[in-house]
Amino acid sequence: MSETSQPSTSSAKVAEDLAFLRDLAEAARNTPFRGGDYLIAAGGWFALASLVVWFGAQGVFGPSRSLAHFAFPICGLGFACTLAYLMRRDRGRVETAANRALGMGWAAIGWSIFAFCAGAVVMAYRGQPFVLNTITMFVVSVYGIGWALAATITRQGWMSVTAFLIFLTVPVFGALAGTGQEFLAYGIALILIAVLPGFRLRAAAHTPATART
Repeated sequence: MSETSQPSTSSAKVAEDLAFLRDLAEAARNTPFRGGDYLIAAGGWFALASLVVWFGAQGVFGPSRSLAHFAFPICGLGFACTLAYLMRRDRGRVETAANRALGMGWAAIGWSIFAFCAGAVVMAYRGQPFVLNTITMFVVSVYGIGWALAATITRQGWMSVTAFLIFLTVPVFGALAGTGQEFLAYGIALILIAVLPGFRLRAAAHTPATART
């Protein structure tokens, strides 16, 4: 009796898991991802820093152009403060399983960027500064991973297109590395792959469910 009941129990478990995944996909499709403000903050602050560095390299700031390189730590501090505010604002907010999964994915991407940048700075301190030029390629690449993951969970076509275009641009940053023009390209890229999509997600999150359907 136990041998015949075991397959049916296993089949019921599989069916239950499939039903859960279908419900998760349906919820993801009908519930917009609420991480737009975080993308706007990250992309906005670091796009600003990159453009400031590029303008400094063009001599816009005159004798003070070397100070432009402080833009990244200053904007990093600005982002940290913004992130702390957003996390405090969203504390205790009820989230769907899909939103929690996407949030954890993007948080992991953020921590991986931080860890990679810290490692690159250590290598630069040890006498290999050229490794800093790989940061832009890494950041853009993991943003592509983030959008590919988001597209898989939410089944939003525009996210798949965004991820595909991001992966196509990574070699461009390899070609620009060390020229100084990568800062301009990086600033523009962050606006296109983080800030503008962030505003789109933010608008969707504030749109009533009846209007979306």
